[in-house]
Amino acid sequence: MIAKAVHQYYPSIQLSTPEMEAATYGLRPLSPDGLPYIEKPQSCENMTIATGHAMLGWTLGPDTGKLVSELILNKKTSLDINPHHPNRGF
Repeated sequence: MIAKAVHQYYPSIQLSTPEMEAATYGLRPLSPDGLPYIEKPQSCENMTIATGHAMLGWTLGPDTGKLVSELILNKKTSLDINPHHPNRGF
């Protein structure tokens, strides 16, 4: 299904039969606890992390975008993001 969907979204890309047969799965970034990573790491003040949404990237995108904008503007976040800290332990 992944290989078949390529042409639907990217009409100019033509996959060969061997390429289509090799497309057996699509990896989605996921943290060990299933929560995305959202935060500005203390070690790099001009970086903001927002990743690990797995299959919910489109669903959580608007909320994550709002949180990222709040982080970048050094505002109080509208949601407690402590559970999403990249340095949390597992």
